[in-house]
Amino acid sequence: MRFGVVVGILYCLQFSRELSEQEVERIAHMILEQPFSDLTTGEAYASVEAALAENSWERDLSWQPHDEPSIRDFLRRLLERLDELRPWQEPLFRALGLGRWEEFKRGTLLAYVRLDSPAKDLVHRRLRSVPGDEHQLRGLVLRLRSGDQVAVVAPPLPGGYDAVLMAVRPHRPVAEMTEAFQTHTGYPRERVSPAAQRWWEARSGGTLPPGVHPLRD
Repeated sequence: MRFGVVVGILYCLQFSRELSEQEVERIAHMILEQPFSDLTTGEAYASVEAALAENSWERDLSWQPHDEPSIRDFLRRLLERLDELRPWQEPLFRALGLGRWEEFKRGTLLAYVRLDSPAKDLVHRRLRSVPGDEHQLRGLVLRLRSGDQVAVVAPPLPGGYDAVLMAVRPHRPVAEMTEAFQTHTGYPRERVSPAAQRWWEARSGGTLPPGVHPLRD
């Protein structure tokens, strides 16, 4: 994964004419606030550090405009800036693996979530098909800066825009969990309907993604 982080950084720089200090600042805060994949800041830092330790990069980087010496210099400055920003806060949210997927599918229903198009919706864009799920559900398990863990569960595409927000017990009160999700992901409030608001069910038909069976209090 170590060079994968470098490639992710380069994609974010491919339209930058200069690898300036402003770009160092932008990428540093991106790593801190919007981590690549499910990596912690420490793991991303270590990946960049390991890539810099390689004497030669035997990869085709011709698709981006900056030469290898410039890239290496940028990455060194990036690590220096990340060091200056220690101690690192937890990111606003971080994707976790799907190891507890079955627990979330049968956990507590927190809210109904109306997804936007993937082009506009970071949460929707990060949903992935769950390997082996008999209903071909898509999912995203998140650890929020608050420490809460939630899962967004959606039916397969096309047409799978009515998702649910789930949690696994023990957890904080439902309203607090839903608020944390909205706060840390920046998700629009008009697209999140607490499960207790039955008007949403009346409007949407009350459909849960197939195979999702929430706990009943």
